[in-house]
Amino acid sequence: MTPDIRLRWLGTAGFRVEHGGNVFLVDPFLSRNAEARPAQELTAADLSDASYIFVSHGHFDHLADVPEIARLSGARVFCSAVAAGTLREKGVDPAQVTVLSGQERTVLEGFEVTVTPTKHIRFDLPLVARTLPKALPRLPSLLPEVSGWPAGPVLVYTFDFGGFRVVHAGSLGLRAGDPLVSDIRGADVFMPTLQGHSYICRRAAELTANVAPRAVVPQHHDDFYPPISRAVNIEPFRAMVRQLLPDCAFFEPHMNVEFTAADALAGA
Repeated sequence: MTPDIRLRWLGTAGFRVEHGGNVFLVDPFLSRNAEARPAQELTAADLSDASYIFVSHGHFDHLADVPEIARLSGARVFCSAVAAGTLREKGVDPAQVTVLSGQERTVLEGFEVTVTPTKHIRFDLPLVARTLPKALPRLPSLLPEVSGWPAGPVLVYTFDFGGFRVVHAGSLGLRAGDPLVSDIRGADVFMPTLQGHSYICRRAAELTANVAPRAVVPQHHDDFYPPISRAVNIEPFRAMVRQLLPDCAFFEPHMNVEFTAADALAGA
């Protein structure tokens, strides 16, 4: 039986997850600039009912809104030591922060969390070459907003709801064939990022085939912070997953629209 898990994609790698009356957040980033598409109208106050916040890594588009959400909600924050250092600088109470190094297993209210440590994806030269001409004219205004947020290690989270496993990958540094894939293989729902490389759809599809989940939910493919971001066409990813893993359901989330674990398994 599929557990009653309700999710909302917040854009980028952000999710709100509700299960058994408990609410937690993963990489909640709301502060998109005015050119971002789709636009995000939610504020930190709209997520103040969260009990836990899980951070995959310390880049601004994963961490920048966590200090305000943590202040308003009082939520416990789980992250790497690097991200924890940034949060302390931003005024987050250290008592709220649990530092993870990887391979931890934590039992919380209604679910368990296991952490797999990996690295951030490396931006390839063609992607950098396409992005720089757009970004250079605006560097003076962009740098204060996006710098000062070191990534640190990337933490891949496996959320286990009584044997039903949902895996969130905040960056695609984990590659098909990596021994660490064994930690997440056979997940019920796998949520890979589709940003950061010219061949991201191929890399994500190969990793998905290696993980062999029952359902895949792509994320972080939106144009979240122009001009340093771009919208990624996920159709090649969909086609490759269908070819490599025909029995895997494919569910495309829409920002701020609730879906369930059952919806993901049904595909759409």
